[in-house]
Amino acid sequence: MMKHLQKPGVQMALLFAVVAIGGAAYYLSTRPPPPVNVPPENETPRTKGVGQMAVEEKKVEAGQQRTAEVSSDVSRLMLPKEKPKPPPALIETSSDSGPQKKSGPPPLPRLVHVKNDIVEPHVPQPPSFFAPRGLLIKAALVITVDSSSLETPVLALVTEDVYFKGRLIVPAGTQVLAQAAQGRSRDRIEVKGAYTFIWADGREYRINGVALDHERLPDGTYGITDGSAGIRGQIVKADAYAELKILVAEALQGIMNNQQDQFQSIYGLAPQNTNRNAALGGGSQAASAYSRMLTDRLAQDLDFVRVPAGTQFYIFTLDVFEPGLASVAGLVQGEQPVSSWKLAEETYARAQAEQAALKQNAAAAEAQAGQVRAAQQALAPVSRVRGIVAGDSAPSTPSTRSEP
Repeated sequence: MMKHLQKPGVQMALLFAVVAIGGAAYYLSTRPPPPVNVPPENETPRTKGVGQMAVEEKKVEAGQQRTAEVSSDVSRLMLPKEKPKPPPALIETSSDSGPQKKSGPPPLPRLVHVKNDIVEPHVPQPPSFFAPRGLLIKAALVITVDSSSLETPVLALVTEDVYFKGRLIVPAGTQVLAQAAQGRSRDRIEVKGAYTFIWADGREYRINGVALDHERLPDGTYGITDGSAGIRGQIVKADAYAELKILVAEALQGIMNNQQDQFQSIYGLAPQNTNRNAALGGGSQAASAYSRMLTDRLAQDLDFVRVPAGTQFYIFTLDVFEPGLASVAGLVQGEQPVSSWKLAEETYARAQAEQAALKQNAAAAEAQAGQVRAAQQALAPVSRVRGIVAGDSAPSTPSTRSEP
């Protein structure tokens, strides 16, 4: 058996048989199934027509039940479907040969580039979350401030929540950082300019303001100086007898000058060259130097204002308070007390400047391209003349062609 299978003829026959079986199976699988409810060919309906059902006849014996079968050929009851008409865009009317189809789709409309050079003016928009100017924010100093060293920062904390229209503007505990103004006024230290509010999450917001005195009496009322400019402190003297020392030094200087022995000369009264006059003159110079030294010290640090930590004061806002501009390191405001509409105006101005620069660059490029085209047009006749001269002067070489 195996020897017969190993013969080439047998193997080719088996291969053809397998291919034939596979082709038959594929043909049967792809053949559509027979239609359902097709009437047998030997049956003839009694009546046929569109809109009527064909009733088939059937012979039955006596005593059997008579039934009528309805033909399943429902295709006769259906109206013929109309072919869809082509769209009007694909039909081209002709007087000779009737409607004809176009060769391709209808042409698309050309694109039109509209350039709008009209720039709408900038309209400032009011903020939705804000508090108006003139807000009184209660705060208290954290560190002591002296007028003798104004480099010390003014560090305070907000003591009460600030609301406007039922919305929290500044929560209590917010840190406030400012810088004292140069100099002092009586027993007050002026703090005006930029105030930096630092929230608990690290966001910062800057606004211009002025520090006002806050004086609340024990009975709950406010003192007469409540709301006056500057933070009230205490006048401190490093040397309580500095003025007395200056007066004594000036008096000693005068006494020593008057006690010197003098004589009449052609230039007027002049001190005599004696040991007594020398001692009195030296004492007078020393008293004068001491008096000047005390005067300079008194002007610097012998008399200054000290505001202790815990002193309460008001922060009177000079700008609209916008907590929405608070950001880490004040990046949104650029570390400047700027409002939201100012930032929008600056952004609009930058966009206008960039647009103007782009237009200027485009105009310069167009002008340069025009110059290049003009130069090319000017050189075109010269190029044509050179081409003609080169064609006339070129030697004519006979063309050789090999005959077959």
